[in-house]
Amino acid sequence: MKLQVENLGHSTFRVKFDCLEILTDPFLTESAGGIKRVVPPPLKPEELSPDIVLISHAHYDHLDLKTLKRLKGDFTTLTPLGCREIIKKGKIIELKDFETVSIKGAKITKIPAIHNKGRSPLHMKTEVGGYIVEFKGVKLLFAGDTAFSEKLYSLWKEKGGEIKFAFLPIGGFMPFFRKFHQTPEEALKGFKILGAETLIPIHFGTWHLIPYYAKGERALERLLAYSYICSLREKVKELLPGEKRSFDIET
Repeated sequence: MKLQVENLGHSTFRVKFDCLEILTDPFLTESAGGIKRVVPPPLKPEELSPDIVLISHAHYDHLDLKTLKRLKGDFTTLTPLGCREIIKKGKIIELKDFETVSIKGAKITKIPAIHNKGRSPLHMKTEVGGYIVEFKGVKLLFAGDTAFSEKLYSLWKEKGGEIKFAFLPIGGFMPFFRKFHQTPEEALKGFKILGAETLIPIHFGTWHLIPYYAKGERALERLLAYSYICSLREKVKELLPGEKRSFDIET
């Protein structure tokens, strides 16, 4: 089996397991909540026809309604609790922590995260989380957006078992967002707890509430530097926005 991964910027990744296409946290417009992207989107929403869309939480840079409405195809959107009233249209399934759904041969389990809930004063109760996707015996973990916690990663490991690919956030922690975002070094610590085979960094270099810090954090450089120190460099498979990689998987 072949896995194709394409970084479309921030936490938006196109993941293709042979015939199954998954899109994570779609944000393919020029701005989110009035804040402009630092790097333009490499594709238009109309160029994508996913089978499944995974929404980690309702923040504007992870749930962009303009993008969602322009996607092609007959897709199912999975979200944490409280997001249906924001999206409104289409096939939407809200999941509680560790609730599982099966779609087109994929088993998808919603997992918890440590992040601030809500979207706006009108929508303050939307939940947060990530997902473990299992397809033909291969598991990937999409963490969405989270702060670091050894307890959280250990829980993911306990519930998820053998994770092959871990999509972990590394940016958005400066200047005062550490309460809700992990650092690159913490992402590597979490990766070691998971015992996953491959780390694919997400949530960096594309957008920031304070645009200057998207580049000032140097999140990817820090991740790669620390991965050398930890002897994990060969396990980190970084993709810049617009780049794609293919992985051959034995099943």
